[in-house]
Amino acid sequence: MRILTANEQQAFDKPPLFDHRDRKKYFDLPKRLMDSAKSLRTPGGQIGFLLMCGYFKATRRFYQPRDFHERDIEAVARMLGLPSAGFIPDAYAKQTRQRHQKIILDFHGFTPFGQSTSDALAIEIATMARTHLKARLIFDRCVDFLIQNRMQVPSSYRLNDLIRVGLHDRKAELIALMDSVAP
Repeated sequence: MRILTANEQQAFDKPPLFDHRDRKKYFDLPKRLMDSAKSLRTPGGQIGFLLMCGYFKATRRFYQPRDFHERDIEAVARMLGLPSAGFIPDAYAKQTRQRHQKIILDFHGFTPFGQSTSDALAIEIATMARTHLKARLIFDRCVDFLIQNRMQVPSSYRLNDLIRVGLHDRKAELIALMDSVAP
């Protein structure tokens, strides 16, 4: 089952494209986050942290460093007074990113996407499946549900997977109901 087109899925899983005004808006961060960034050891960590802060502020999601936009890297490096060459996506280690993500989630009062979040979302998907909503509408409502409940939004693949399972379970319920009613 295809919920998003390939282009929609790619757009969802990549950081948003910011123009000059968006960069000013989303990378204008509170002093506490700026201080956290400046206290990090490496220029790459400082730049990566602020990029994740800005992207999270805009979309409530985290992205892979290889997908960060060059113009955003340059803008954040300039804010910090660092050379943009100081950020190398492959050198921004996964463990460091996870630590930075925790700081960002805690600052914004969000819960990381985990098993309990997944379970809550599965219940919401089951409710939407019972009302016969289309898969794309369920996807969009899942994103809204997560943001309203201050939960991190996962990748499109993870959301698609949860929706597919929810719709499959609903289909199985309906088949079982038909079989129980049939003479």
